[in-house]
Amino acid sequence: MTSSIECQNFFRSLQLLDLFTKIGVKNLILCPGSRSAPLAIAAGELNKRKILNVFNSIDERSAGFHSLGISTASGDVSLVVTTSGTAVGNLLPAAIEADKSCKSIVFITADRPSRLKNCGSNQTVNQEEFLNSVCRSNLSTNLNGIHENNDDDILKIVETIKKQILQSPGPIHLNIPFEKPLDISLNNKKKNFEVFERFYLNKTYQFLKNDNQNKNIQFSEKFFKRINLSNPGIIIVGPYQGSTKDLDSFNSALKKLQEITGWPVLVDPVSGVSAELRGLVENWELILKTNKNIIQCDQILRLGPLSSSNDLEDFLLNFEGLQILVKENNIRKLDPIKKSLEYDFGIRNFVNQLLGAFSNDKNKNKPLINLGKILIKEGAKIKEILKEQLFSNTEITEYKLANFVPKIWPENYPIMLSASSPIRDWLTFSENATLTRECFSFRGASGIDGTLSLALGIARITKPVLLVTGDLALIHDINGFLIENAIELNLTILLINNNGGNIFNNLYKNNLEEEELKKLFIMPKSINWENLAKGYQVPIKNVSDLNKLREAFESSLSMQKSVIIKVDINVENEMKGRNLILKKILTS
Repeated sequence: MTSSIECQNFFRSLQLLDLFTKIGVKNLILCPGSRSAPLAIAAGELNKRKILNVFNSIDERSAGFHSLGISTASGDVSLVVTTSGTAVGNLLPAAIEADKSCKSIVFITADRPSRLKNCGSNQTVNQEEFLNSVCRSNLSTNLNGIHENNDDDILKIVETIKKQILQSPGPIHLNIPFEKPLDISLNNKKKNFEVFERFYLNKTYQFLKNDNQNKNIQFSEKFFKRINLSNPGIIIVGPYQGSTKDLDSFNSALKKLQEITGWPVLVDPVSGVSAELRGLVENWELILKTNKNIIQCDQILRLGPLSSSNDLEDFLLNFEGLQILVKENNIRKLDPIKKSLEYDFGIRNFVNQLLGAFSNDKNKNKPLINLGKILIKEGAKIKEILKEQLFSNTEITEYKLANFVPKIWPENYPIMLSASSPIRDWLTFSENATLTRECFSFRGASGIDGTLSLALGIARITKPVLLVTGDLALIHDINGFLIENAIELNLTILLINNNGGNIFNNLYKNNLEEEELKKLFIMPKSINWENLAKGYQVPIKNVSDLNKLREAFESSLSMQKSVIIKVDINVENEMKGRNLILKKILTS
């Protein structure tokens, strides 16, 4: 290996990225830039040899969210590489969501060396601080330039990142100063890679292993004795925050827990819960909205963060019994109503400890308790009302879509729900129909940021995918289509066009004039969706009849690429329909 700066920049970049592949990284999103050239060239060499998948994005903001979608769907750490300056600032929205969602991404940002800091050098900013507030760790190579790092320095950085990911999954920022020259000649690149291939590429390392069994669990048996298995209780499962690789063990532990208790189960559309779980209650959010006094018990077991239901939050806030909150991959406080005992070590460890505390109950398979029968019967009654009200005509509404779409989109094909109205509507109206497949929604920070880029990231890993989104959420991230080969990914986009943020109609309509509501909250935009889609070379189809939707899905799936299916919503009819449904349930 030549000792020149250009060769050292390239070689250390190669070494770093190769070590990341050895801890399980498979995918890297690359953004354009000059200062990051050594990383880009190194990534290109690994990509040529199929060691690392490299995809490019001209927009760092989209790249961050795209990487988050990949990490979420795969359960693996992913990388984002950017140049210096404002490029780093554009990573913040995705880093915020990764932080709240507990998903591991390493943001690798190229920087100027220390001699160019704080002296007015072009494109030199305090970027090492930009992501401090949301990243699990903020690391740097040698401040004078990565060319001054040695083998042990690079290995230690990757070991530190691996350890952090095991302890608390989430975003990590690695800032790398590069001294010029940034490019490398073809001859030097060839020579350096030959050295790297001979001595480093196939070298093995002993990294830490992920073993949840070895977590330091400090809860005493007294904690579990507070749970009375002889008394009624309910299990509430919120959005799943664990790794997709752990879903089977999550469901296995939940099944065992339900068999121990016999308690009914209320689940979020993105809970990750299997549709085969016994005791599932349909339409539970409508039960809470219209008849919450029917739930008579003195203990609640909550898994994961709160769902997006205000009625559920009000119910838990006023609940006077025991609440226990079990978390996956999240050691931070997770109860905004501050009424639960929080358990940090996941459902699998919780159930194992519970079995130890109640050794006499290990082999019991309790029948569904009476409360469960009551709730399931109430949910079935609401189901009949919905069946009658939803399909009396074929006009498309958002609440009809929430009920109908998960029944006609093929089972086992994933769905992603935008974090605004869709996730709330599906919670209320989908009747647990999402549970036959993975269902995603990025509720960590609950923003509409990066909706399209996230969905495209999921589609890289598991396809075909359906994205259900409103018009504002899609237009907010429309440049996601500029990510490398995005339009060739098998993503069907169900575009709910209500000409603005219809969620605000539900929130503020009673206290604002129509023009105030539009100006201050809904912010309607006149968009020619057909021309916009054409500009990105994405096929688009308009559907105005609910019965034509299945045919549209079949057509989009046959194309095996990104397709938009647009449905226009009459907001006035939407509001009338919702009110009528609630009235029918209340008077039944």
